Amino acid sequence: MGSIKILNIILFILVASSTYRCEEPENTIDCNSATISLLGNWEGTLLYDAGYRQNIDLQITSNTGCTFLGTIGFEDSYTIFVVSGTVDKYGWVKFTENDYFYDGGEYTGCNGSGWSNPCDRWPFGRYKTGTKYEEARLKNNNTLLNGSFYQQASSWNSTLRGDFTLEKLG
Repeated sequence: MGSIKILNIILFILVASSTYRCEEPENTIDCNSATISLLGNWEGTLLYDAGYRQNIDLQITSNTGCTFLGTIGFEDSYTIFVVSGTVDKYGWVKFTENDYFYDGGEYTGCNGSGWSNPCDRWPFGRYKTGTKYEEARLKNNNTLLNGSFYQQASSWNSTLRGDFTLEKLG
């Protein structure tokens, strides 16, 4: 019995040590300072999985702690959205288009219904609220963000998603 206990202890140690995370913990940042560094104007592009490319302008206008507010607009649209976002302690940035700052009518003026509703497809579907931007991480001097975006689908064929790049001006 004693040798079985010793064998069990050795096996436990081997299993436990093989699942232990050996790398150093991620560096953390002061998310409040990082959010302050985001304030200002950003320009960039959305590259949709379907192949569309769209230039965007993001203006981050205020922050409270690790959260921020701003607006986002598009080169080929009059619609401007209100965005709110966060920066976490690891430097991950995410934000969402919550409401219309200015309704250009691309989506709200679109007329359609049923499964083939043109208002749920490109380009009109793009101008619904709710698009989420995430998987962007602050690095170096906090002037470049690369991540992904997606919009919740309202029908089986209307999901819009892709990658974004934003660079801070000045």
